[in-house]
Amino acid sequence: MSPETILFVKTVFWILLPLTVFLPIRWSVIAYLLLVQFDVSGIADFSSTALGIENAIKVVAVPTLLLIRTRPMDCLDSTSVKLRLFWLLFAAYASVASLWSPDPLSALKMVGYLYANTVLFVVFVAGWRRNWFDVKSLALVVWVSLLLAIVQTFVLGNDYGNALDEQRFTGFNGAQSFAAFLLAMIVLLMFSDQQSVPKKLTIAGAFVGIILTGSRSIFVGFLWVLMVTLVFRSSRSGRSLPVRLILKRTLLAGVSVFGIAILVFTLLPENRLNELLAAGASDKSSLQDVGSYTWRLAVYGATLEELAGRTPAELVVGSGTSSGGDMVVSHHFFSNQNVDPNRAMHDEFLRCLYEWGAPGLLFFIAFLYYAGRLVLTKITELGSREAWAFLAISVPLLISLTVENVFAESAGPSGVGYSLVLTALVASGCTFESETQNAAVSEAPLLV
Repeated sequence: MSPETILFVKTVFWILLPLTVFLPIRWSVIAYLLLVQFDVSGIADFSSTALGIENAIKVVAVPTLLLIRTRPMDCLDSTSVKLRLFWLLFAAYASVASLWSPDPLSALKMVGYLYANTVLFVVFVAGWRRNWFDVKSLALVVWVSLLLAIVQTFVLGNDYGNALDEQRFTGFNGAQSFAAFLLAMIVLLMFSDQQSVPKKLTIAGAFVGIILTGSRSIFVGFLWVLMVTLVFRSSRSGRSLPVRLILKRTLLAGVSVFGIAILVFTLLPENRLNELLAAGASDKSSLQDVGSYTWRLAVYGATLEELAGRTPAELVVGSGTSSGGDMVVSHHFFSNQNVDPNRAMHDEFLRCLYEWGAPGLLFFIAFLYYAGRLVLTKITELGSREAWAFLAISVPLLISLTVENVFAESAGPSGVGYSLVLTALVASGCTFESETQNAAVSEAPLLV
């Protein structure tokens, strides 16, 4: 990175850090949403032999402090017991598997990421229950994040957005992570009950940011978000999913997407989305022509080949936390100088089976299953806005889990964005005991 970028990143990071420590807890959490926008080590620093102090503070120290300041903890509803249980089992087994890791330092970092995920889950659930998050605070985070991305991309030389000689719009973090964060913010805002011009402008600004990042997977995810939003609004119209209204809004959405595609082709010829749009619009192009698609398939093929050669005992136990780094180096997808073992496999399901064996994969799939069941229950029984919001983000999340390295983003933009949507769902299920009766009474919706 350039000296100017390093100076700016470190200066802003150390300005934001005391804000997360000394502000009132509500605003400390909001400041943390901005702090996670900074990867101080830089996206080109893949060292597995050093531990960056600033990132360690962001991943472990600050979440721990926020957890302490959040006390007393809110009691969580029984509907999410199995969801939480299987996450804890997954995180615990991945931590134990670090004992037979070929890369102890990278494994320690992964344990830190899982710790951050767990702690921030508790903090964010409390935040939703106590109304720390609302349209105004989320909109503030979006606009400040976009401003930081403008400074990074257009003022400081775009050190974070020029990997592989691509010029991508992003903040002081990876473009994929930034795009996923913006999409999560869009979902939270779109499913909030408040209707205002500033809210709509914020959604529009975040969407433009997603387009400029060139993230193909998040763009596809946005199409799913748009469809779920249309169904949700139709279901709230007072009638049983009116076909005419759905068709009208679907047509309008289709025209909008088509218009966006034309604008990207015309005004942004270098945008990575053009590869995806070309593959869908031309019979002469295919997914094989889309950027890193073929490279990912090669990584997946090599992983499956190694798994096929393992003994039953090795398939059960796994090869240890962060062992995927050795695999991609041995197959020459990375070198020892540029590999990050926690961001090497680009498929978290394969990583679960490769590094943590059958227990890791089963625990994680069970976690996703109970999240999905919780969503369906709350939609069918309560029509919960928070459940609709998680349904909207579910496909982008699954895409990210399939083609990205989400576990290592617990204290990064994408991990925090996905966690905010999930914790809104879980917090909406919390109940309190009425003072006049023993029956539990549901509180008001959170996305207001």
